Amino acid sequence: TVCSYKPRALLTFACYFAVSTLLLSSGAHAFVPRPPTTHTHPSSPPPANTILHANMYDDWRSDGVVPQMHLDEDNVQQCLDELIESDYGQQMFGHSDLAAGVGITGQVELVELHGPEVILRLSGAFWHRRETVLGRAAMYINAHIPEVLEVNVEDPSELEDVELIVDEDTGEVLEERSKQSPDFNGDRATMTYQGADPDMRGPFPQGVGGLRPGGSMINPV
Repeated sequence: TVCSYKPRALLTFACYFAVSTLLLSSGAHAFVPRPPTTHTHPSSPPPANTILHANMYDDWRSDGVVPQMHLDEDNVQQCLDELIESDYGQQMFGHSDLAAGVGITGQVELVELHGPEVILRLSGAFWHRRETVLGRAAMYINAHIPEVLEVNVEDPSELEDVELIVDEDTGEVLEERSKQSPDFNGDRATMTYQGADPDMRGPFPQGVGGLRPGGSMINPV
């Protein structure tokens, strides 16, 4: 079954992000693709003074307001470009030095439109769960283009964070291979152990990228 996100179901994501807003206001830590580039993986995160530039997606995360457009491939691609090039996108997708420098190579691409259905392709290694990546893209596309009724991936396996290596003769699972990027500083494992959702903060702590003082925070609609 192909996993998809539908506008009415997007209320789930609104609730998801409302929780993150409450965490931020309560003083908790903010749980905060162009072709991939080969980089070495440093043992420490990028410097806190990394400069990123806000765009329409970052503005939408702050005020929930975005102009509406009609449904066509150019406009869907524009939505993806705004997400990819945003402060937030530079922490999620592998096109930026900030993300690629810690082993993030993930990409999102438009495959095609089927009437009001948008088909995307996820590839590469994401620090976030792949369902989170699809959810972020789906929410923003629907905010811009209300005509969109579903946002799907091309293949259901694109939403799996683990690849099972199976013996062809016996069917026995030989290995579970992570499709996520390296947990370069151990934060993802630590937050998971503590019962927190790592995707609510993302790979970089406060002071880096969109979570630097004065930067945008996670607060869509």
